[in-house]
Amino acid sequence: MSAGAPTCSICNARETTGFNYGVLCCDACKMFFRRTLFVKNINSCHRLGECIRKCRSCRFQKCIQAGMVFTPTKNTLEPTNNDQLSAFLFNLAHQEELRKYQLVNCWYDGDPTIAEIAEQNAPIKFTKRPDGFPMNLGEWIFITGLTSLNYLKKFNHVNMLNASDRHFLLKYSFYEISIFTDSMRACERKEESITFPDGSDIISEAVPGLEMSFLNGIRCRLAARVNDLKMTKEEFLLLSAVFFCNPGFPGISKSGCDILSTYQKIYSSALLQYCLVTYQKAGPTRFTDLLAVFQVIIKMRQDLSYLSTFLSICGFAVTKKKLYNC
Repeated sequence: MSAGAPTCSICNARETTGFNYGVLCCDACKMFFRRTLFVKNINSCHRLGECIRKCRSCRFQKCIQAGMVFTPTKNTLEPTNNDQLSAFLFNLAHQEELRKYQLVNCWYDGDPTIAEIAEQNAPIKFTKRPDGFPMNLGEWIFITGLTSLNYLKKFNHVNMLNASDRHFLLKYSFYEISIFTDSMRACERKEESITFPDGSDIISEAVPGLEMSFLNGIRCRLAARVNDLKMTKEEFLLLSAVFFCNPGFPGISKSGCDILSTYQKIYSSALLQYCLVTYQKAGPTRFTDLLAVFQVIIKMRQDLSYLSTFLSICGFAVTKKKLYNC
């Protein structure tokens, strides 16, 4: 190894060859990651992640934790390229499992802004949540947003944007994606309303001055739509990627919009291919129904913004981290 050469962030043994799948690593770890995505030859660790010599499972988890992300490079609408879609979904599913684990088990000691997070190239460093840590409404809102940001900032197209565009993309997308993940959790639990992982309500109590129908709309509208569609995990993952590449977000430059449009087409093609394979003739209709969910997310986002403003004006205590400052 050359003197002073950076060491691979995955194996910590070999010299890096550059950024591969978004992470500074060696060629061996790059090839291992790609091979695992396409062959999927990993089993659970027999030592529950406490290997002295890392098994395939632990090595792959290090790739996921470091932020390695695969993006399809071929047209997924071609039947011969189904392996690209399968590899992409396999990667997204493991990144989503990491996000879920961090949401339920971790916390973050700090109060970062969106701009500060956007400037960081590395994943956010969470720590294990202490036993008995009090998770109130404010803490759940904070960790939900932070884990969503950590999931989103790993996508390849994020690192292709300049600092300003990256900031605006994360600023205007993480709240919607957080809402969407909350609704998918309700669907997986077969619940009719959105709650936090511990089952607590996203709105603490009835709010004087606001109709209960309005508050129940926030709790239930998006979850009901996701439930009605019987949305699969694969659809949720691909749809989140499509929504995240919205070139219409305010403040993004022309070059940034071009990058987002390119990647949105890639992810949209992947979603359409999934629908065609899964639902065959009904695939195009299913694809359209899934895209329409975005309007429900926007409506819920508007209602939550109104609720936050109303509570603030009326003098109710509103716990707000810098993450949510406009």
